[in-house]
Amino acid sequence: MEFALLIFGEEKSWDRMSEQERTERFTANRAFGRALAEAGVSVRYGARLARPDVLAGEPRAGDGALELGGLWLIEVATEEEALEWGAKVPAGPGNRVEVRRCDRPGPSAR
Repeated sequence: MEFALLIFGEEKSWDRMSEQERTERFTANRAFGRALAEAGVSVRYGARLARPDVLAGEPRAGDGALELGGLWLIEVATEEEALEWGAKVPAGPGNRVEVRRCDRPGPSAR
């Protein structure tokens, strides 16, 4: 079954991070990806999402508001396994991770 591990955080917190903190975050995410692979979990996709382009007029949430900032799309055998991996996502302080099953339409619906 496919599950999305959705990472929500305050978008502006990235602006407040030092270069070292950003590097540490990237390192933690690469290690998480390696742990998934070593456990035999199929990773369909993983990415930090592009930030809204405020110069083009795209809105950004205000202080304290959580926005979707990244995701992992994984395939595992059970929802319990997905929840276990969701608890291991290297999310920063104040961030939250949601685990959602990906429902795909059956062959007759395509």
